[in-house]
Amino acid sequence: MLPLRLSPLSSAALLAIGALLATAPSFAASNIHGRLCRCLPEQPCWPSPAVWSAFKETVNGNLIATFPAARECHDPYYDKAKCDVIQRGYYDDDWRRATPGALLQTNWETFHGQGCLGTNQSTPCYQGAVPVYTVKATSVADVQQTVRFASKHNIRLAIKNTGHDFLGRSTAPSSISLWVTAMNDIQVVDEFFIEGAPQGTQGVAAIVLGPGAVWGDVYKAIDPYNRVVVGGDYDSVGAVGGFCLGGGHGPLSPRHGLCVDNVLQYKVITADGEVRIANDYQNQDLFWALRGGAPGFAVVVEAVYRTHPALKNINYAQATVSSDDADTMNKVVRDFYSRHDSWSDEGWSGYTAATPKAIVIQYFLPDASVDQAKASIQPFLDYARSFPNVVVVNDTVDHYPTFYALFQARGDALFGQKAAGVNALLGSRLIPRTMFQSDGGIDLLSSTLVKVQDELTQIWPEAGFLVQFVAGGQVSLGNSHDTSVTPAWRDALLLFIGAIEWNDDTPYSAQRVDQRKLTRSIGRLRKITPGGGTYHSEADPNEPDWQESFFGTNYPRLRSVHDQYDPNSLFVCRRCVGSEDWDNDLLCRTHH
Repeated sequence: MLPLRLSPLSSAALLAIGALLATAPSFAASNIHGRLCRCLPEQPCWPSPAVWSAFKETVNGNLIATFPAARECHDPYYDKAKCDVIQRGYYDDDWRRATPGALLQTNWETFHGQGCLGTNQSTPCYQGAVPVYTVKATSVADVQQTVRFASKHNIRLAIKNTGHDFLGRSTAPSSISLWVTAMNDIQVVDEFFIEGAPQGTQGVAAIVLGPGAVWGDVYKAIDPYNRVVVGGDYDSVGAVGGFCLGGGHGPLSPRHGLCVDNVLQYKVITADGEVRIANDYQNQDLFWALRGGAPGFAVVVEAVYRTHPALKNINYAQATVSSDDADTMNKVVRDFYSRHDSWSDEGWSGYTAATPKAIVIQYFLPDASVDQAKASIQPFLDYARSFPNVVVVNDTVDHYPTFYALFQARGDALFGQKAAGVNALLGSRLIPRTMFQSDGGIDLLSSTLVKVQDELTQIWPEAGFLVQFVAGGQVSLGNSHDTSVTPAWRDALLLFIGAIEWNDDTPYSAQRVDQRKLTRSIGRLRKITPGGGTYHSEADPNEPDWQESFFGTNYPRLRSVHDQYDPNSLFVCRRCVGSEDWDNDLLCRTHH
């Protein structure tokens, strides 16, 4: 058991954290007192109780001793009443994002395979990767104080909003968490004047967001103004942080570009604790890096996005196409992908869930009639029905007056499902449009996908692809004159995402084996798209050559901007710019 200094917040609470901290990295003695490694709770460099007490006052008392979300369902902390609440919320996204120690995917709450998962009273409970403290920030000043405190005491800092995070970037072991969910202001403005712009510069219709805003609330707020904004498909995804910093895509992206193409201005806190405005006229290099370079440069405390006139209407096409015959299904799927080049020209976007035996389609066509939408999608459905062993069900085209009306009708998650409270890992690849413009390209893609799907189902029987039809159109052209998002987005048409899951009781060694299999399997898509890339917010955390895959030719410049604004890597995160200088746990530097 590791000793832990007690905080005046609650001696009992911190004793419990000490009991949970069963393992920690071993550091060479020469590193413990220097700046080469982050300070850990059991080390003399960790702040004293008096220091923590003083810090708590500077953040208006918003300092929380943080525990694993399921702690009270495990011995020796078991509490039946509290465990009942945990059991009711464990797989609920809303409960998870309202709980300081919880993330959407539970595997990121673990550290080296140890955590506190599920509600089985007899299983072990460790602190894992759950931060030791959380600051629930309610103001810019709270953010500044937390950044300065973490920097001064050399403590690992994790930044979190909702916990929708497929690379585990919003948590860290032995860290302090900066939780911005309460800073969720939303303001729709007819004319936003970019700070520092020349006199006479015209205002822009925009929406101003706090870092805790989520897309469901944003869409609701903007709808009465007859405007739309490029955002995600999932209502509880944060609208400001990792989503847009990494690029940000959604159903309206082919019409209006990526989220980064629509950013007008950021207000951020940099590693020195100072407030900075980043736009086309101030801190332009930082503004460029924040539009696609991922988290790891600063804490965004306000984002301003361009808005667009409301759609005249939007069509929503659904269909489930299935067959037990693999050869037949492969032909149907090949035909499906062959139509995407022309569908892109017509303005379609959307999502497909694909398994070896079925595809479930949810596609959108704005500003067109129902008859036009049906005429466009029907030839594919007719082709599928030409096979006697293919079943087509739920094939409908519905018509909605606004984007928000469609968003409400579909529910709050893709395919009406949520994926909270499970252990999951993704792998992904952007597929260039040129691959859809020749029979050879379609054949190569289709045959590769068959192999990848077969391999993924051997890892996890329910595995499949989420195919995101969110590129092409304006994404290819770009609305912003200069962003740092990987150039692969500008050449792509579809984003393929493969996923695996595992049970809480799966041994850590077996998890690692399956994760390596996932990386190798997605490698088949990397092989047929040389020089391409992927969307790093929905990617494999073990992505090989990640600098190239995530950032492409922008990486050298991104590294230069990072070193200018965060030379000590206070904001270091997994597979973020500059993280190659740190060990796998991001607790010790390996290079200078």
